[in-house]
Amino acid sequence: MVKHAICLFFLTFLTLSLYAQGGKAVAEGDRLFGVKSYDAALAKYLEAIQAGEKDPMIHYKVAVCYQKSPELSEQIKAIPYYEHALQHAQGLPNTLYYDLGDIYLKDENIQKAIENFSKFRELSNKADKKVMALADDAIRTCNNAQALMSVPRNFKVNYFNAMVNTKFTEYNPVVSADESIMAYTALRPNTGKTRTGDKFIEEIYISYNTNGSWSEPKVIPIAHDYNVGTAGISADGQKMLIFMGGATDPGGVFQINRSGESWSKPSLLAPTINTPKFLESTASITPDGKTIYFASDRLGGQGGLDIYKTSLQPNNTWSTPVNLGPEVNSKANEDAPFIHPDQKTLFFTSDGHNSMGGRDIFMTKLVGTKWTSPENMGYPVNTTANDNYFTLIADGTRAYFSSDRKGGHGGQDIYYLDLPAESANIPLTMIKGKILNAETLKPMPTKIYLIDNETDKKLDFVYDPDPETGNYLIILPPAKNYDMIIESEGFLPYTLNINVPNQTYFYELYQMIYLKTIKQFDVVVGQEVQVKNAFYDTDQDVKADLRKTHEAKLVQGGNVDVYDMMLDLMAANDKEGIDYLTDLINLKDPIEEVNFDESKNANIEVASRTYYYDESDESKFEQKQVDGKTIFSLPTFMVKEEIQKQKAQGQKKSNFDKAALTKFVKIYFDAGKSDLKTQYNAPLDVILAELAKYPDLGVEISGFASAEGSEDLNRELSNKRAISVLDYFNHKGVVRRRIVAKGYGASKDVATSKEEGRRVEVRIVDLNAVAK
Repeated sequence: MVKHAICLFFLTFLTLSLYAQGGKAVAEGDRLFGVKSYDAALAKYLEAIQAGEKDPMIHYKVAVCYQKSPELSEQIKAIPYYEHALQHAQGLPNTLYYDLGDIYLKDENIQKAIENFSKFRELSNKADKKVMALADDAIRTCNNAQALMSVPRNFKVNYFNAMVNTKFTEYNPVVSADESIMAYTALRPNTGKTRTGDKFIEEIYISYNTNGSWSEPKVIPIAHDYNVGTAGISADGQKMLIFMGGATDPGGVFQINRSGESWSKPSLLAPTINTPKFLESTASITPDGKTIYFASDRLGGQGGLDIYKTSLQPNNTWSTPVNLGPEVNSKANEDAPFIHPDQKTLFFTSDGHNSMGGRDIFMTKLVGTKWTSPENMGYPVNTTANDNYFTLIADGTRAYFSSDRKGGHGGQDIYYLDLPAESANIPLTMIKGKILNAETLKPMPTKIYLIDNETDKKLDFVYDPDPETGNYLIILPPAKNYDMIIESEGFLPYTLNINVPNQTYFYELYQMIYLKTIKQFDVVVGQEVQVKNAFYDTDQDVKADLRKTHEAKLVQGGNVDVYDMMLDLMAANDKEGIDYLTDLINLKDPIEEVNFDESKNANIEVASRTYYYDESDESKFEQKQVDGKTIFSLPTFMVKEEIQKQKAQGQKKSNFDKAALTKFVKIYFDAGKSDLKTQYNAPLDVILAELAKYPDLGVEISGFASAEGSEDLNRELSNKRAISVLDYFNHKGVVRRRIVAKGYGASKDVATSKEEGRRVEVRIVDLNAVAK
């Protein structure tokens, strides 16, 4: 009996202690709740409930605290606490049903969401039109979600690897058209280095794709005291559009430029885009650089954020932005425009239109001058959570976006989407190239001007190849003819003609351009342009190979669990599947592995053209009006025609009297002199006569010097002597193309007399047989 009494005493004491502890926790929780410190208040309320607190109002406040969390997984935890409050409390606000419906919707429990939204509508004042509209919109959203989720699209959504996604927020991935670069915005804890009042700061991370493997993301250092983030990227990955806010400015769009793996300081993208008092959040620029689509909440829109566009004018200024109108913009928010390289397909994010909950991704197409009614990308691209910031690579096989859907690591995460082959067939030509100095195999500062030959020679865009690599990327629509004017430091401007086929599929051209100066006795007299093309014409067979390449990128990049996949195939005894997966693991990206050595790769097409500056018949400079200036270009190199011509021509055979090759003249000079004596005019004229008779013949001029003096002086003197003979032929009408020049400096033969050393030899050669 005594034992029972003691136990009862301790139980009563423990209960009273817990109640006292719970009371203190509730009081502290209420204080924190009152100052909107919801995380701290939640901990106190949960402590009180653990101590036995049953007050439904405390459960209600716990639900509110959970709902205030930025994490969807935390918001969903509010459901049982809201349900408890509804069952046990009187006089709770009707909005509780709306809040509960919103969380059920995010949890993809559509029926429960409809029940609570309907209850909210039923209990609300029917005369309050705003409340009725709010309820009706919520129920309509649920119906949209139910309809779209009942017919999921044939898209495979993949979670990006943990190297990118963390327990924090990652969003707005921007990807170059060839999928070689991805940048994104990351929310990271503030270390106190900047913006010390903020708990988290935004940073831009970048990753590079090499042979299907993404590099470890690195921060792009941007010195700024306020928010920064990705806003868009150019198709070639050379220009990134970034968002920057300010103390009094909600934020605008700026540009940084790439050089190798370094990025420049931010500069203004276009003066017509940013406004001082309104938000410009994201932007997308067309591959030709002529149109920018961006989001802004400036006055005059349809409501909230709207999508606008501005175009480059003939005078090289940007037009006044134009709202895309009610076909695209709703009374809600439209953000994150992405114009595909086809320049007809626009993706954007909206919490209006027929959203299925939160923000959804939509697509519209430009037909003539009108945009089609936006199409919801459907489930599982969109969910009842926030799905946004969509970007599609040029060939249409893969898309990237961010979402805070269930199953993520925390906040928003980055996902990628593999599209079925039938929806990824976009008729564009993507040219990836590299311009190098043939002698050093290094790039040089270069600009590329692209002119559409069907639009009265108007400028389309100026491309800046990467100065560190020489790489460039150009995307062109089908059935077009372009002139590509190239200015490379140390060379005269030249023009390549590009004829884009009228294909109905995605087409890839990989190109190497080598530039070499032509010298005669250290004097630059011309330049050679060599173009090597490697085609990946995506017809049925090659398209299958490219598809395999993209799958290999997933396997090699660690974006799929190869181990589990192999176990599944082995369990199913699927030998064909095992072989295919093994091939994917070992497959190298054909694009990155192109061998441009034509002797080892039969698929390489090569054409070269040599320009001699003294040939007035061939090197009349063409005037090109581009970028507000006149460029004098060497004659246009018709690459396709020249490839076919040189392929068919092979080794050209010369036609001449073989006796002409015996003609030879030896010319002597006085010591230290380089003047051509008139006594040699007659024998040189004999050579000239043979050249006049036979166009396939040329003259080889070889200069020597005696052994006196320094090596540099001797080489310079031998060159001067040879040049005096060369000038004689040149002034007589023999163009530089027909002259083979060689300077030997001092004679190495010790038995050679001083007089013999001071000579120039002239002989007739077969131009088609001699290598220059």
